[in-house]
Amino acid sequence: MSRYFKEVLKEGDFSITDVFTEVKKDFPALDLSRIEPLIRTLFKMRVRITAISYNTVDPLENPVLSSGIIMRPINRKPRGVLHFLPSANIDKFGSGSDALILFEGVLSFLGYIVIIPDLLGNGITKDTVEYPFLMAENTGQVAYDMHRAAIEYYQEVLGHPLPKHISIGGYSMGGSGALALVRHIERENPSDIIVDRAIIGGGLYDLNVAFEEFAKTGFAQYPAAPGVFKAYDKWYNLNLDYSRVFTGPLLENMDSWLDRTHYRDQLTEWIGQDLHKYMHPDFFTPERNSEIKKLWDKFRENSLADGWTPKTHILIAHASDDLSVPTRVATYTVEQFRKRGARIRSRYGKGGHYEFGKWFFLRMGIHLILKRMAFWTRF
Repeated sequence: MSRYFKEVLKEGDFSITDVFTEVKKDFPALDLSRIEPLIRTLFKMRVRITAISYNTVDPLENPVLSSGIIMRPINRKPRGVLHFLPSANIDKFGSGSDALILFEGVLSFLGYIVIIPDLLGNGITKDTVEYPFLMAENTGQVAYDMHRAAIEYYQEVLGHPLPKHISIGGYSMGGSGALALVRHIERENPSDIIVDRAIIGGGLYDLNVAFEEFAKTGFAQYPAAPGVFKAYDKWYNLNLDYSRVFTGPLLENMDSWLDRTHYRDQLTEWIGQDLHKYMHPDFFTPERNSEIKKLWDKFRENSLADGWTPKTHILIAHASDDLSVPTRVATYTVEQFRKRGARIRSRYGKGGHYEFGKWFFLRMGIHLILKRMAFWTRF
């Protein structure tokens, strides 16, 4: 009997055309006119996407049933396995098990099995579990349990094993989640999961470093901090006095604005990009206040840059002009890992958080295409 895999929720077959249709819904300003005809010609494969439910735990170690998707090429032997962590779901309606086809799912059309967990607060838990936003320990656990569920699904439903060797990837919050998964796998050291490489980008690997940078600049392209604070308050039972954390319209409207029923652009319009307009003045002082210090202490516990040394070969990529996730988060993480002898490579580029994300997905695609050609000796 399965320990992790529970049941198939739904399933569907898709073409690359379906991916472009979905991408255009999510990113209407994205111009793909030059590459779309070429990609349609090259990738005639169809993939089957299966949404499953599986057993995992919440941050308090309480059992919970979560969900995610497994994508696999139809009628051809897969080239390998990629576990890809999703970017931040600011609203709770865009998870893989809800939509099946995701932007990240384009990587499956390169012939790979792609595993994407919804993470808690999304998918079948969107109305029952508070989103543990950027809580590293739980993210790693929930993603790991999804992978174990995929192993059981392959063996028990499809009748053959899931390949042991995998790559791990993720961008933005997905980059943080990917690093959390690498850490969790290394701690568990399972014989049936072998991580070849991890390619991560644009992630918040250390929240203290990130918020120190935000306090210096007073600017954040996207106001993600309030959602993080709310999650930490809930799961760590901090009992925050928000009048000493937020200010202005955000303080007055936080219950409705932060209920995850609003899209990114709406929140940016309402909250703004100037932190001085929604963060308490003590946020910008070295001393801070007792309420903000509560958060800082928990951020330190969730650092992915400190407290361990990765054994896995990892590429960390980041935009040098990123205004959503400070570049210092990446440079600090790389510095700390290298001091301790980890096998870390780094790549920096231009374009900000979102445009650089296109480069990241291209790089991930190149990795998947060339993985069997000893590409890693040059990467």
